Amino acid sequence: MPISIIPDLVRRQKELEHHLRLLFNRSCQWSRAERVRGAATIENLTQQLVEITDQIETARGT
Repeated sequence: MPISIIPDLVRRQKELEHHLRLLFNRSCQWSRAERVRGAATIENLTQQLVEITDQIETARGT
């Protein structure tokens, strides 16, 4: 993986973190149906964040 893509990966990582924060901040206001969808979305974004973090570490050689 070229080192030049690290800034893009870091940008995506920050985006995912931001979206997760927004979801967590609003989750207390969700209805039951929204909680089910929200939990699935949080799980999906968390998995993407783990994958991006792994890619960053691999690209940096850590």
